[in-house]
Amino acid sequence: MTRQARLGLVVLLGLLSAVGIMFVIGSQNSLFADTFSVRANFNQVAGLQTGASVFYNGIQVGRVTAVRLPNEPGAPITVRMAVNEEARPLIREDSRALIQTDGLVGNVIVSLTDGSPGRPQVADNGQIQGVDPFALSEVSDRLFTSIARFDSVTVGLSQTLADVRTGEGTLGRFLYDERLYESTVATADAFQGTVLESQNTLRALTARADQLVGTAETASAGVNEILRRVYQGEGTVARFLNEPAVYETFLATAAQLQEGAAQLQTVSSDIRAITDRLNQAAGWGAVGAFRFSENMEALKHNFLFRGYFEDRGYYEMAPFEVREAAIAEILEDLQERERRLSQQEREVQEALREIERIRGEIEASNAARPTPPAGVTVGAAAGGE
Repeated sequence: MTRQARLGLVVLLGLLSAVGIMFVIGSQNSLFADTFSVRANFNQVAGLQTGASVFYNGIQVGRVTAVRLPNEPGAPITVRMAVNEEARPLIREDSRALIQTDGLVGNVIVSLTDGSPGRPQVADNGQIQGVDPFALSEVSDRLFTSIARFDSVTVGLSQTLADVRTGEGTLGRFLYDERLYESTVATADAFQGTVLESQNTLRALTARADQLVGTAETASAGVNEILRRVYQGEGTVARFLNEPAVYETFLATAAQLQEGAAQLQTVSSDIRAITDRLNQAAGWGAVGAFRFSENMEALKHNFLFRGYFEDRGYYEMAPFEVREAAIAEILEDLQERERRLSQQEREVQEALREIERIRGEIEASNAARPTPPAGVTVGAAAGGE
């Protein structure tokens, strides 16, 4: 080879080397910029290669410097990245590294996300959380599983439709058995009638409820009117509540009734004592009369006195029998009077209990007497309610 040929070859190789160096420098952004190292662990990297670009919100801020295999099975894969120093304030300890695809079918890249402003910046050779990439194989497996399940459902549905066509099963009998269909229609009609009856009953109850509401409103208006008249001092109730003289008169009358009841109880006790004595005397008289009657009856049957009793009348009542009948009448009259006194005593006791109840209510009402509204003068009315 001549000298000129060798010189030309050297020049050509130098040009090719310069073009290659320029291509490498052009493909590496910020090749001579200051960087810091960041690590992230992944379970899989989806074909991530050394030299892949690192982006922050779509802006390239670094490159992947190493993808290291794990030391043991099941351990994560460590990816080291060189990130430009100017991006350090944006990368925080809680930032995340996501493995994504650049475009629909493009290179695999690493995308860094924002961190919390309150968290510190990641240190040199620090570690952030890695997020595994979207696995197309897992989607395919799930899709195949879903298709298999759909096939099994389709087979079962086909079998069900076949049973329906042949009139088997509940649905088949319902579609092809006229008796079952007619029974279902009759049941639906009966249910519709029940619904109509329920609606009519509900309307009647609604009307009754409206009547009750009207009655309650009327009663409420009446109570309000009574309270208004009481506040204004009209009627007997207002006079009873607002006039001390009426209340004192009622208390005096109640006291007199209690005193009369006590006296009546004393008289009743005395009458009972007298009645008891009369009953005792009547008992003694009855015993004597019974013995005297037996003696006289024996004399009537004696042959010495038989003529005497026949002259006076054998069936004529003897004087002791007349006295015995009179005593019985007096005793019956006393017993009747005792019953009347007992009845009157019970009535007086009931009246006293009612008076005590009314007095208790009056005292309670006086203790909790309502204050008349402002501008209303309480006074006694001439007429009573």
